Amino acid sequence: MSNLRRVLILLSILIVCLTGCSGHIECNSVQTQANAPSEDGFTGYVVERKDNSILVVDPAYEDFSANGGGSRYYPAKWFSNAPDPQIGSYVEVWTDGGPENQPYPGQARAEKIAVSCPNTPDGAHLSEADAIRGGLYSPDGEKVRVPVIEDVQFYQDAGTWAIRIRDAMSTTKNQDEIEIRVEDVEPVE
Repeated sequence: MSNLRRVLILLSILIVCLTGCSGHIECNSVQTQANAPSEDGFTGYVVERKDNSILVVDPAYEDFSANGGGSRYYPAKWFSNAPDPQIGSYVEVWTDGGPENQPYPGQARAEKIAVSCPNTPDGAHLSEADAIRGGLYSPDGEKVRVPVIEDVQFYQDAGTWAIRIRDAMSTTKNQDEIEIRVEDVEPVE
């Protein structure tokens, strides 16, 4: 009887360990198994989906005003072969090395995608990715052609999220910066 008890205890520990490991893989998932790329991938927020393609926009802008270009150029690319990442996720994408189409936003084929773990602050019901998705699906968010997620803040005392977004396609000086408030309510499953 004691051998059976030991086996059950060991089996229980194994199940707990495997369950914990599977949760870790989910939030740092890799879509396509490949050798680790030697250089950094393209990072940013997934702001739109069409079929198996995602639009990823990097919130770190480049300043080309010294060369006569814009003062805020936000790198943005459509990646095909990307069925998994949800809108609002922060990702790093590596391409297959094939030619990239250059009209803005660019286009490339994803070979590997790493999804960062969504941040859920203490006292929040929504994760940061859920709040971003809610902001992008709001009436104000849907007006933005190429959304740049500049800042995401959770205000626990007010029970709201504030998402600051710019339109990367805008030609105005401040690129149509807007702030969208999202109520922090438990998601319905």
